[in-house]
Amino acid sequence: MYKRYLLPLLVLLILSIGLRWLELILTGHVGFIILTILRSLLLFWFGLTLNHAHRRRNETWLRKVIISFVFIFFLVWDLGYIMIPELKNFFDNIGLYGYIVYLIYIYCGWAFFD
Repeated sequence: MYKRYLLPLLVLLILSIGLRWLELILTGHVGFIILTILRSLLLFWFGLTLNHAHRRRNETWLRKVIISFVFIFFLVWDLGYIMIPELKNFFDNIGLYGYIVYLIYIYCGWAFFD
């Protein structure tokens, strides 16, 4: 029960308190970059805690590589280093911005060890 319910709630609590404190300390452009990277890594970690399976269902390394590339792509996209206008229009049309990107980070964390 601890791994299934309490650990993800504990991670959410640590995530929210930690990010709130860091927002007060880190300011400016460098602070934005650090907060974005930490937010994505902590959400990935939250996704890892959601996976409580004892045995992995899929042991392929190719899946982990693809998930890692998707995670890195959305991290760099969220930081604003990749800006492809056609892709941005496509993402805006399907509603892929803001908190939906955070949910993708969580999904990548969950799927990495699933």
